[in-house]
Amino acid sequence: MLEQVKIQKMVNGGYGLAHLSNGKVVLVEGAYPGEEVLIKTYREKRDFSFGRVVSLLKESEDRTKPPCRYFGRCGGCHWMDVKYETQLRYKKEVLLDLFERSNLKAEVEDVEPSDLVFHYRTKMEFHFQGRKLGLKKRDSDFVIDIKDCEVAPEGTGEILNTVKEAVQVLNVPVYNWETKKGVLKHLVIRYAFSTDQFMVIFVTKTESFPWEKDLVRAVLKRFPKIHSIIHVMNSKDSVVLRGPYRTLYGEGVIVEEFDWERFQIPPTAFFQSNYSVTSKLIDHVYRELALQGNEVLLDLYAGIGTFSVRASFSAARVISVESSRVAVKAGKANANINSRRNIEYVEQDVLDFLKNYSGRADRIILDPPRSGAGPEVVKEIVRLSPERIVYVSCEPSTLARDLKVLVENGYSILRVKPFDMFPQTYHVETAVTLVKGDR
Repeated sequence: MLEQVKIQKMVNGGYGLAHLSNGKVVLVEGAYPGEEVLIKTYREKRDFSFGRVVSLLKESEDRTKPPCRYFGRCGGCHWMDVKYETQLRYKKEVLLDLFERSNLKAEVEDVEPSDLVFHYRTKMEFHFQGRKLGLKKRDSDFVIDIKDCEVAPEGTGEILNTVKEAVQVLNVPVYNWETKKGVLKHLVIRYAFSTDQFMVIFVTKTESFPWEKDLVRAVLKRFPKIHSIIHVMNSKDSVVLRGPYRTLYGEGVIVEEFDWERFQIPPTAFFQSNYSVTSKLIDHVYRELALQGNEVLLDLYAGIGTFSVRASFSAARVISVESSRVAVKAGKANANINSRRNIEYVEQDVLDFLKNYSGRADRIILDPPRSGAGPEVVKEIVRLSPERIVYVSCEPSTLARDLKVLVENGYSILRVKPFDMFPQTYHVETAVTLVKGDR
């Protein structure tokens, strides 16, 4: 059924919200506030529907021509057809909407912009499918064959095309996602902006990869400045970058430098997606902790020590908790590289650690995955009763859920500062400062 609607506001997930003629809410992808669109509903929920734009009847003044030829087909970017200043405004509005619906009373600051709005990503994950190498459509396993990417670091397109050509010439068997047969699954490209270091990662289903030497030779012939080439063996289809790995060329890590820190980043460890925004975020988290020099700080979901190192300069002791063995090993190395002797790394699930921890926790940094910390972790944090918490989130809905529990248990929201870690997309990184008791 076709219906004409007017988009009222943006909501989480990058959808424009409108109402159907019967009053039911409809979430429309690719439509923006003030626009009038003809839509077709395609999925029904009890309280709302999803709709697709059939035709645009009245266009927003904030629309702009996307520079990417794949936009609208590739699922990597969502808002490339909207002016950047408007993207920032929408992200703030999404947070305000979620906070309001969760009954969280807090002022949301303007979104901190990214220094780069294109070619900013520190990691790109490309997928092989038949003779194609590219990015997936949104909510689909169908791969769009691409030659370049407007959010990937400069030079990515050339590496992408060289690998694609070499794979075809060498007749490397590409993994079939339906039959589960074949070898080569993904090409991952990581880049360190401060040191201009590229890392190329081949992800395979199998341990055996007899084409590796020829692929390495082909890539280095065109791009001799590549810092490291890695082979990751990943038998799972649910995640791209996991499993044992071997260094085929180079040092096996890339290095990123900030004002005070130097980080080694191994192939499969998580690191933030935007260098300039990460620099701003590290500084913000450090300042919001308001350390006096005698505190014990828990850095939960610590990764490779992104926040731990800076905080360790002003805390008596930092306990960094992380479940990934690769990240813990890198975190320990990064503590040594930065001559920090007061960081203790614990390789353990965060909830398991908290259940057995009865020491001091004067300050806590929370930087969980998209699923959030969750009620059990939050309950344990409340038990430890830290004076101050800085919660860093990449998913507003789970952030609001967890904040609600903290507020119900005696914490006050002191500051909400969003950061545009992901320009051209609806995603937003948010740092929330909480204090025990009334602010």
